Amino acid sequence: MNKDMVTIKSLRTRRDRFVLEVNQFSVPPGQVIGVVGPNGAGKTTLLEIIAGLRRVDAGQIEVFGRDPWAHPTFVRSSLGFMSDDLPVFDMRIGALLQVVSGYYPTWDTRLVDRLLAQFDLDPTQKAQKLSKGQGTRLRILLALAFQPQLLVLDEPASGLDLAGRRTLLRSVLDVVRDPTRSVLVSSHMLLDVQRIADRLLVLNKGQVVRQGATDALVGEERTLEEALLDWGAAG
Repeated sequence: MNKDMVTIKSLRTRRDRFVLEVNQFSVPPGQVIGVVGPNGAGKTTLLEIIAGLRRVDAGQIEVFGRDPWAHPTFVRSSLGFMSDDLPVFDMRIGALLQVVSGYYPTWDTRLVDRLLAQFDLDPTQKAQKLSKGQGTRLRILLALAFQPQLLVLDEPASGLDLAGRRTLLRSVLDVVRDPTRSVLVSSHMLLDVQRIADRLLVLNKGQVVRQGATDALVGEERTLEEALLDWGAAG
């Protein structure tokens, strides 16, 4: 039996007056898990903790069997993280990809070439001159390029039009065609999340409201947005 990629027990962390508490949560291989809830629910905080970018105050978190804060290099060698505001170096895309590729033995040049074409990105463009949608696509490409075991996406559809979101969804689904890999995605595009997520983690005011299989939680007679309204976790 494959071991969970992420395990959380009795996690608690404080940021100013905000407190996030997750009693139990896991990410098994081969699944897409949607992290949803209103603004300020704790979604970004949780994803940053999993990516090793934020320390917890209490409880236990393991990613690939290690504490991501204590072992960031080990964790990030197999975890691709993308957020809308993730900074990128001010250089041409081609040069940026060449620099970043040196950090990852699993960097896949053929995948990068395919994604450049799929995302309509010109390697001669400067990263800082990209539109918001182009910048989003570049950050997704960087997260995918080294074939991570776990892909963590925080608002990956920001700035994308409908065609761009569909391309993104195809890219995410391509990742989990390999049953050893998983995706954690947080997005306000709830219909997109409902289409691709096998499971949901619903947060509100730093607390877990619901978690479980998407079909079982949402049902056939309502949308995810309607379910969040019913659970008092919309916004």
